[in-house]
Amino acid sequence: MAILTIPKTTFFRSASFGLEENTETFTSPISNTIPTLARTGGRWYLTINYAPMKRADAQSVIAFLTKLRGRGNSFNGYDPLATSPLGDVSGSTLLVDGASQTGTSLTVDGAEASTLILKAGDYFEVNNELKMVTDDVTSDASGDATINFSPSLRSSPSDNASITTTNPNCEMKLVDDSVTWNEGVDSFYNISFSGIEVF
Repeated sequence: MAILTIPKTTFFRSASFGLEENTETFTSPISNTIPTLARTGGRWYLTINYAPMKRADAQSVIAFLTKLRGRGNSFNGYDPLATSPLGDVSGSTLLVDGASQTGTSLTVDGAEASTLILKAGDYFEVNNELKMVTDDVTSDASGDATINFSPSLRSSPSDNASITTTNPNCEMKLVDDSVTWNEGVDSFYNISFSGIEVF
């Protein structure tokens, strides 16, 4: 199964990117309280809308969509306006510090000492999972730090697993097997597609 790269990114007119969490709720018939259980399995979703394109530019996007073969193949999904962090990771090589970590925080090492390395809202990738930082992360004098994030880890990364902060992404598939592009009398193509994270 191939994992493809979204083409013609400079032609993006707009995008929607978000997180679908996985929770379970129950409304008590007696007290009307609503207990909620947060579970693993949160996943990212993406919709890309391209600016109108002439055939010479549209063909590569159409070929990408058909090459996905519906939901047969995958593509690398990401937040188009947040491909690099606003924190300062220059001089840092972030690595997971210790195995068997789970949940929504990770202890890491390899950061530049006493530096704001990641800001709330930055993304990173670990263990082939895309995460959003939920609190500013400042390293200590030894270059160690704790990253709080969402969604929760689906599996525990190994000790010294790398943390990717530039161009982090996740594996996505189209939301269904149909791909459609619209052609106008002005000879412009209007193309959009939607994907959801798979794991």
